[in-house]
Amino acid sequence: MTSTGSTSTVRPTVLRDFPTVIVYVQVAIFGWYVYSFGPSIALLRDEQGTTRTVASLHSTAAAIGAIVAGLIVAAVVRRIGRGPMLRSASVVLAAGLIIYISSTALPLTLLGAFVASLGGTSLLSGANAFIPDHQGPATPQAMSEAHGFASLTGLLGPLAVGAGVWVGWGWRPAIIAACVAVLILEIVRGRNLELYDGTHGHPDSQPGHAPHGPMPRRYWFTFFTIFAIIGTEFSLTLWGTDLLRDRASLGDAAAAASIATIVGGMALGRLVGSRLVAHIDPERVLIATLGLTLVGFAIAWFSGAAVPMLIGFAVTGTGMGLQVPLSIGRSVRASRGRVDRAAALASVAIGAASGTAPFLLGAVADHLGVHTAFMVVPVLIVAAMVLVWIDPVPLVVDDDSA
Repeated sequence: MTSTGSTSTVRPTVLRDFPTVIVYVQVAIFGWYVYSFGPSIALLRDEQGTTRTVASLHSTAAAIGAIVAGLIVAAVVRRIGRGPMLRSASVVLAAGLIIYISSTALPLTLLGAFVASLGGTSLLSGANAFIPDHQGPATPQAMSEAHGFASLTGLLGPLAVGAGVWVGWGWRPAIIAACVAVLILEIVRGRNLELYDGTHGHPDSQPGHAPHGPMPRRYWFTFFTIFAIIGTEFSLTLWGTDLLRDRASLGDAAAAASIATIVGGMALGRLVGSRLVAHIDPERVLIATLGLTLVGFAIAWFSGAAVPMLIGFAVTGTGMGLQVPLSIGRSVRASRGRVDRAAALASVAIGAASGTAPFLLGAVADHLGVHTAFMVVPVLIVAAMVLVWIDPVPLVVDDDSA
C-alpha cells in the first residue's frame, strides 16, 4: 500500500466560505493564546518566586485541561452538535484567561491555566474535526492554512508579551487581547451554529452523526506521533525563553520576544507548506520536516550566542510548522469517519505531551541545568520519525484498512 492512496492529478481546491474563515480565525486566536501563554509562565514564575518545577505545574494544569477536553468533546458533540460546542468552548476559554491574569496566587493561576486549556482545546478540537469534514481531499492544504494563521498570530503573541514587559505594562495585556478576540469572534459567528456541524458533527438525535465502534489500529500510531510532535513543540516554546537566558544571556523581555523566531519559522513552514502538500505526498513531507527540526535544534543546542541560537530556533520552527496540521489530519483520516472522536483523542495526546514533556524538562533543568535537560527534544523527534515510517497513512483510507 502506498501512502498517497491516489494517482489523481486533479488538485483539490480549498473551500474558503464563511464558516471556514470563522474556523480559521478561531484557530488563529488559539495560536495567540498558546504562544503568549508559554513566555508568560517564565515571567509569572519571577512574580511568584517559584522554582521551574513549580512553574511547570501551569503547563501540567493546562495539559490536564486539554486531556479532559479530549475525553469529553466527542460526547458533547454527540449530544448538542459541533457548532454549539464551539460556542461553549469560546466562553470557557475567555473565563479561564480572566482567572489566569486576575491574581498571582498559585492556586488561581493554576485554575486559570486549566480552565483556559479546557476551553481552548475544545475549540481547537472542533476546528480540527470541522476542517476535514468540510474540506474533504483539500484537508492537508486547509489544515496547513488554518494552522499557518495560528502561527502568524502566535508570532505576535510572544512579541506582545515582550513589548508589554518592555513598556512596563507586564505580560497580562497580551493575554487580555486573546480573551477579547474570542468574544468578538462569537458575535461575528452569529446564531446559525449548524453550519459548523459539517457531515459527521450532528448530535446523535439527528442524521449525519459519526459512526460508533473502536478506533482502527492505525489511528493509535498517529496518536503517539502527535504526542512526540507536541512534546517537542511545547518543550521549545515553554522553556526556550530560559535556554536563551541561560546560554545567550538575554534579558527577560528579549528572551520572551525571541521565542517569536520559533513561531515565525512555524508560520513560514505552514504557509509555504500548504502549497507543498498539494503536490508532494504529505507523509514524505512530514518525515522531511521532522529531519529539518532535528537539524535546527542541533544548531541551537550546540550554540552559545544569541544569533546562532535564534537561527537554529527559526530553522526548528520552520520544520515544526507543518507537523501539527499534518499529524492531526492524518489521524482524522485514519479514524474512518469518526472525525470528532479522532480530533478529541488527538487533544488527549496534545494535553498529555504538553504537560509531561515540559514538566520533565523543567524538573531535569532544576537538577542538571536547562541545557542538558533539552536533550529530551531530539529523543521525541526521532520517535516521531520512526512512528511515521512504520505505518504511513494514505490520503484515502479504504474501509477495510486497519
